[in-house]
Amino acid sequence: MSENHYEFGRLFSNCCRQRFMSRPGHLEPHSVPWAQSNYRSDRNCKPISQLLEIDLEIEKKTLRGKNTIEVEFIRSESNHFSLNAVDLKVHRVLWEGNEAKFREKDEEILVALPKEYSRGQKGKVTVEYSVTDPRAGIYFIAPDKEYPNRDVQVWTQGQDDDARFWYPCFDDPGIKFLSEMKVEAPSGFICTSNGKLISEDRSGHKWKFHWKMELPVPSYLVTLTAGKFSEIKDSWQGIPVHYLVEQGKENEAKIAFGKTPKMLELFSKTLGVPYPYEKYHQIAVSEFVFGGMENTTATTQTDATLHPLKLEPDFSSDDLVSHELAHQWFGDLVTCHSWSHGWLNESWATFMETVFKENDLGKDEAHYYRYEELQIYLNEDRTLYRRPLVTNVYSDPAEIWDRHLYQKGGLILNMLRAEIGDEDFWKGTALYLKTHQGQGVETIDFQRALEKISQRPLDWFFDQWIYKGGHPDLKVTYDWDAKNKLAKIKFEQTQKKDTVTPIHRINSVVEFHNDKKEIKRVSVTIDDKVKHLVIPMENEPTAIRFDTENSVLKTLSWELPEKMIINQMQLDGDVVGKIWCMKSLVKKASLKGQDALIERLNSDPFWGVRKEAALKLGKIASQKAFLGLVDALRNEKDSRVRCGIATALGNWRTEQAFKALADLAFADPHEFVQRNAAEALGKTKSPKAYEALLKLIDVPSWRDQIRAAAFRGLKNLGDDRAVDIIIGGTRYGTPKWARPFGAEALGSLGLNRKDVDNFLTDLLKDSFPMVKYKAMEAIEERNQTNAIGEIDLLAHQAIDGHMKFAAHLAAKRLRKGEREKEEVKNMRESIEKLVKENSDLKDRMEVLEERLNGASAN
Repeated sequence: MSENHYEFGRLFSNCCRQRFMSRPGHLEPHSVPWAQSNYRSDRNCKPISQLLEIDLEIEKKTLRGKNTIEVEFIRSESNHFSLNAVDLKVHRVLWEGNEAKFREKDEEILVALPKEYSRGQKGKVTVEYSVTDPRAGIYFIAPDKEYPNRDVQVWTQGQDDDARFWYPCFDDPGIKFLSEMKVEAPSGFICTSNGKLISEDRSGHKWKFHWKMELPVPSYLVTLTAGKFSEIKDSWQGIPVHYLVEQGKENEAKIAFGKTPKMLELFSKTLGVPYPYEKYHQIAVSEFVFGGMENTTATTQTDATLHPLKLEPDFSSDDLVSHELAHQWFGDLVTCHSWSHGWLNESWATFMETVFKENDLGKDEAHYYRYEELQIYLNEDRTLYRRPLVTNVYSDPAEIWDRHLYQKGGLILNMLRAEIGDEDFWKGTALYLKTHQGQGVETIDFQRALEKISQRPLDWFFDQWIYKGGHPDLKVTYDWDAKNKLAKIKFEQTQKKDTVTPIHRINSVVEFHNDKKEIKRVSVTIDDKVKHLVIPMENEPTAIRFDTENSVLKTLSWELPEKMIINQMQLDGDVVGKIWCMKSLVKKASLKGQDALIERLNSDPFWGVRKEAALKLGKIASQKAFLGLVDALRNEKDSRVRCGIATALGNWRTEQAFKALADLAFADPHEFVQRNAAEALGKTKSPKAYEALLKLIDVPSWRDQIRAAAFRGLKNLGDDRAVDIIIGGTRYGTPKWARPFGAEALGSLGLNRKDVDNFLTDLLKDSFPMVKYKAMEAIEERNQTNAIGEIDLLAHQAIDGHMKFAAHLAAKRLRKGEREKEEVKNMRESIEKLVKENSDLKDRMEVLEERLNGASAN
């Protein structure tokens, strides 16, 4: 599975706050060096409710607000308390309707009380304030000279701790309160917030809206959006289910969000807790900083997920929509007490994506999706860092919104379901939700609920999978003892055990198949580094299957006879089992193995297996594999498989490969295939590739994906003639979706050009976050050490923790490269000095030898 970031399905499928990482380097800590242990906030009072009154002056990018919060003191002798607030202009603070003394310090408003309050006493504080064009929290989107067609919109984003940038609050995920909001906005702007719409007045020059929540929410889930939206109305069991999108995008909204009622039905039934809120709205906004945000009852979605029907099945919004909807239970109804336990929000939402996929499309689709999720997690684990799922060590919460928290955590939940069984898993989950609804939770709360229902101790599972890191790397070998009719299997966990990574306990099943179509199933527990399994059998097995439901999070290396692997691949009912077999065949790369892969490519009933067969043939890169791929193109109807074939063909540097890819890039009826072919064209290194890629830059496509792929193709080609074209196509004002990939392409082009260095450094100030990320990636690839100062400045000034962390890593690796470069320079100078000294010594020896020879002659 390719992790190209213009593959929007994967980019947006599960990224409420998922961290974008710059290019992989050496293994790094998961947090910055100055990270400290974080604990739940310790306050002397808690909010009970708030009434937030907002007046939007959209043309001025200004919000004028008044927040009235009822608080209850939880400590006696309280004579002050604090609210979180950043960059807000505070005009007045009232306590119980009277002027109160206050001061602003360290991102807080410190409110002095007229007397001491005891535990249990209550009172109301009102803060009147304003903010103009804030750095975070609330975003005013408007057209400019370069992008004159941009819609005027306003939207908020509170997670992790950005709510304080747009309203004064108790900004902590574990603190929840009843939220009410009243908003005035210019006429024509439809506003949406949390909860039931109490009233609205769409008359006059100011439109007015009023909402109220019946269940408590944390500050980061309070939301406000405003825009000249079209509103598509649907419902589920009498609950309003609405989709708000840019005018003219109504059909795309129905395609993207149309399965929401089906998801509500499935999740309510499966979880044993009906959808708990008054409505469910999804608002698609432009230039949203993430894929989606699960604001309670009113999810904000990126408008990048809106798409025409012709792009399916290659692209679907279902993963994103199901992920954000699942958060209404996991994250909203029950919320992690602190970000350290954020997996209770994000891992659950990721897991529920596959629950819906299995119900909607079948088991094979769910298995393959989990396999893709595994590859994403493994990439982070291998190239960046390894960490426990629960950790309180971070400088900014964004440092832990990563592939561990999303993909790995989702896979762990699936494994836990397999471990205790579906019935106990879902009953335990229902108990967890019902017991803690409206509250903050920690991991132990979920564990105890499962233990109560299943009557099983689960400390061992949570210890190795939640509180430690890594996964089992399994190598499986087999031998047949013909004399004693014994099948001997050796399971070896090859991962290195250390303080983070344990030797795992795995409970699973092994299946033995023979020529008589007999199947023998044996339960196995692998709880040591090496586990031997000896099974008496009447007939020699012809195939062996392990972890038949693909529930164990692992890597798997089959060290079996090739014939047995081929047999296993042909009969394996689990699509992922077939893929593990394919990986073994790639290592051997025999003619029989290639024939078996070609046979899967042409005949397997599941598209994902055919795609993986194509990718594996591409890794072998033989003439036989090439002919097999080209032949398969003639009959393959599924565009997703043709995408895989296009990617695979990029492994040949031949004119035949160029021709096959050019045909796909210019003539395939599906633009996702065109996209993959465009990127692969550059890898062929054909002299004709340059002109072909220049033409593809101007081919119109959804979200400019063919243009983006052409930039990547030019990068793969390595032709410096493309530099000026790429710079011109990456400047602010050019098609925005492709700009990040133009920046990325410059990482390996024009390496001796200072203007390219300067251009990339300037992009660090770009208003589009993805452009900044890709510019950093390119600067690092170029080893552009003169940009370290600018990257340090970005790390210091960035509000978003993702950006801070990425900039820190980029600067760190550049400094390391600078030191290594200096060391190489010093080593080269030392070698040159030694060479010179050796040459001088040789000259002196020759002179001495001549003298000695002369003396001998005399």
